[in-house]
Amino acid sequence: MKKIATLALVMLASCAVSALAIGPGPFYARGSYYDAGWSNDAGNLMSVAAGVWTAGVASPMAAGEYAGKIAVADWSESYPASNQPVFVSGPGDIVNWTFDTNTYADGWLPATGIAYNDHMIPSGWTFEVIGAAPETGGWSSGVAAVLNGNVWGVTIVIGTPGTYDVKFRHTGDWGHNVGSDGYGSNSNNYSYTTTIPNQPMRFEFDQVTGRMRVAPDTATPTRTTTFGGLKAQYR
Repeated sequence: MKKIATLALVMLASCAVSALAIGPGPFYARGSYYDAGWSNDAGNLMSVAAGVWTAGVASPMAAGEYAGKIAVADWSESYPASNQPVFVSGPGDIVNWTFDTNTYADGWLPATGIAYNDHMIPSGWTFEVIGAAPETGGWSSGVAAVLNGNVWGVTIVIGTPGTYDVKFRHTGDWGHNVGSDGYGSNSNNYSYTTTIPNQPMRFEFDQVTGRMRVAPDTATPTRTTTFGGLKAQYR
């Protein structure tokens, strides 16, 4: 589950992102939610305005979990890197897809090539942060995040300065996770750096866009969420 991040290195609040070579399209919202062969045709063809491709695609499938992604006809481009979950309520359900090819310098990743659908997260799900730092569970156990509006977030004190990989995931479930390329079944790790001991870091995931970010939390410098962080604070 722990993949080396290939899209970005995040250092504190800023990030340096190499622009993806996104072609002119056309793009299709393909997947098993649409047909077993992941076809591309007029039914899942996306339209574009101001760099944002969109489509409302009718699913003929029975209620259940399926997969999908944004791709060109010959599969030479597809987004995100892994398949994106699609939860269908029954035949005729309309799945709304968005693929944003604009580039953003707002600290959230992915910075461009942002693919998401409005059926990717069922109601009632919870998310947690899990990663390489001991305070984020050492890839073994997660730290629960709290939903505020559309954003899941938690502040965690990272004891030892360094560069760490991390993800959000559906609580206890590696099959639905969030990283530097967005939300999918096996997203790329997100990398961040701390520079001082016991640094509070804010981990956030927007469940509407599938983007995440990690930045120093200057608003709550003494807040801790793990036993390791609590020991570090009062050492």
